[in-house]
Amino acid sequence: MRFKEHFSERAALYAAYRPLYPERLFDPITDVDKSPAASWGDTGAPRFYGGRYTFARERFRSTLTPAAIEAVESHAARGNTPVVIDPFLLRRNSSLRGNPSALRRHPPVALALALLALLVIAPRSDAQHENHAAMRDMPGDTLATTPTTPSRPRSDSSAIADSLLGVCKPHVTHSIDAYSTCLGDGIASLSSAGNIALAMGTLDRIIHSDPSLVLLGHPLAHALGYAVRSTPATATRLLSQCDDRYQSGCYHGILQRYFDARMGMPIAQSVLLAPCDGLRGTREQFRLYDCLHGTGHGLMMYHRYDVNASLKDCDRLAGDWNQRSCYSGVFMEHNMGASMQTFGVGMFGMHRHSMPAATVVLFKPNDLHYPCDATAARYRRECYELQADLILPAVKQDYKKASAVCDAAGTPELVRACYVGLGRNASGASAFQYAGIRKRCDQASPAGVPFCYQGAVRHLAYAPSELPRGVAFCKSLPQGESRLRCWDGVGLQVGGFFSDSASRQRACQSDVTRDVAACVEGAGVTQSLPARNRP
Repeated sequence: MRFKEHFSERAALYAAYRPLYPERLFDPITDVDKSPAASWGDTGAPRFYGGRYTFARERFRSTLTPAAIEAVESHAARGNTPVVIDPFLLRRNSSLRGNPSALRRHPPVALALALLALLVIAPRSDAQHENHAAMRDMPGDTLATTPTTPSRPRSDSSAIADSLLGVCKPHVTHSIDAYSTCLGDGIASLSSAGNIALAMGTLDRIIHSDPSLVLLGHPLAHALGYAVRSTPATATRLLSQCDDRYQSGCYHGILQRYFDARMGMPIAQSVLLAPCDGLRGTREQFRLYDCLHGTGHGLMMYHRYDVNASLKDCDRLAGDWNQRSCYSGVFMEHNMGASMQTFGVGMFGMHRHSMPAATVVLFKPNDLHYPCDATAARYRRECYELQADLILPAVKQDYKKASAVCDAAGTPELVRACYVGLGRNASGASAFQYAGIRKRCDQASPAGVPFCYQGAVRHLAYAPSELPRGVAFCKSLPQGESRLRCWDGVGLQVGGFFSDSASRQRACQSDVTRDVAACVEGAGVTQSLPARNRP
């Protein structure tokens, strides 16, 4: 009997989804089961295809014995070598401790211990952060890393994108969330194996083929970043393979995973600083901002959405600019959690977020200023710059009603910050179309309209590659206060992109003298410290 061969046409999809479990995870199983039922991979180690996850969950560390912790610390600086703690070290049964042969006599025990690495639930958040005073002196605490050298060329992206779209497109009949999550799984399987550029290229091809996904580019980039494991020794190298496309979601996702993987273990000062320290002293100031902003996202994952605990860890960074860059990531991640938990916003490929602790309140329907009014004054500006993310869905996207909420933010600085957030949302809701931005911002109160435009242009020109789009928007506005605030917003972005005055000055180009003056002022050309970047 002849059978039709179906595999070749889906080979690229198989390659994208193939799990690559660390071989040591299966040592106990292979010690007791030599049967040919195991499926053997090209490395000579068994690979099991029953599940979709490509790596063991790191959260099993909450059960580590002292011997296991010692093993973790001994591997912390090993850079590119994937490490999974030997399941022998997990055992609590004293009859098994120090006696590997006992496991061979108890095959079910060996199997259970191997699977435990995949299934153990994270510890309670209220027990996570004891002994914070000793954090600065703790050794590294990383288990494993994604390879820092790609194994596949970016040129494969077209074939993989076509395969993924073919498989995932039918899910759109169920929901856009199911469709995008299917795509996110496939793309993340590439980045988890160290092929970050290939994953980004595949995302490019997918969005080019299906423009309806353009507004989901950022969360899908988050998803592919979150699939990347990193250590203090490899984090900077892996982050450097990301770029600013899709509002830098790749950076943010990698850092989310970096900190989320440490739940249940104190964060040493060296571990907190390691990902971003490698970006200091270079001309790539924007990458440094994104790293610090992503640190805020990651700390929220680690603290299970406890804003105040996350902000305290941001304060362990040196310098006001570094701390505030981190604050913005904290509040953005808070709003993402609230949007999914309260407003039913789809996860869009970002289904790997931590669950908020049971005691954490993310949204109060009778207080649209929460959590900003529940944080110390120092943190409120960054909070209000993102508060519109919660205000707008609460008022059914009515920008006039949202404007009234912003007007009650308190000090003039906080009112302006809230309007900046309205503008940022106006740009996103309009799919970056100028007419849609103007329609939304013009519903604000007269004093708030200019700052709404400032927020919109900071979203349009979120990254250096998007600067021309922001400049074009400001040039489309008539002369007046709104246009000047728009150019001031361009300057704020430019000040975050470039560390030297000459580069900032060159980026503020216009035939209108007042435009240039506003841009240069926003860029802080005469200031020694970097200008504050965008939310």
